[in-house]
Amino acid sequence: MSCITIVQIFTMVSPAAEGGKSIFADGFAAAERLRIADPTSFNVLCTTVRRYRSIDDATGWHLEARGPVISAVNRKNKEHLWGPVTAIRHNDLDRLPDLPPPPSCGTFDTTWKKEQEEFYEKLQIAHSKWDEILGSDEFRLVMDLQPGDTVLVANQ
Repeated sequence: MSCITIVQIFTMVSPAAEGGKSIFADGFAAAERLRIADPTSFNVLCTTVRRYRSIDDATGWHLEARGPVISAVNRKNKEHLWGPVTAIRHNDLDRLPDLPPPPSCGTFDTTWKKEQEEFYEKLQIAHSKWDEILGSDEFRLVMDLQPGDTVLVANQ
């Protein structure tokens, strides 16, 4: 079965003996920071479709989704003319390997190899910048949830 989770509900049953802090990030604010700090990386994360999969055989879950890390209103289909951010997709634990776009020249030659290398280099730079921003205390909320505390996450 393949579906997109709309809302996830997490309830703390019992805290971990060590660690166990819950970390939340403001993805929309982080995306705006990336747009200002590095428009090229923002564009890469708006245009690269990533695939996500979560399979849990014990519960029978098989969830799949695909889309860019940052979804924004596309203005005139040109680079760096993105409108408001409408969604964020970020889960490194469920992210599948990234696939490069098909060759622009139609054949798998040295030009395509160079295009592949550029694709992965730009994506690595963009993802590193994104992780750096998300890791900043400015965009993070760290909490110790107590038994009975419930968190709802509204996903796309």
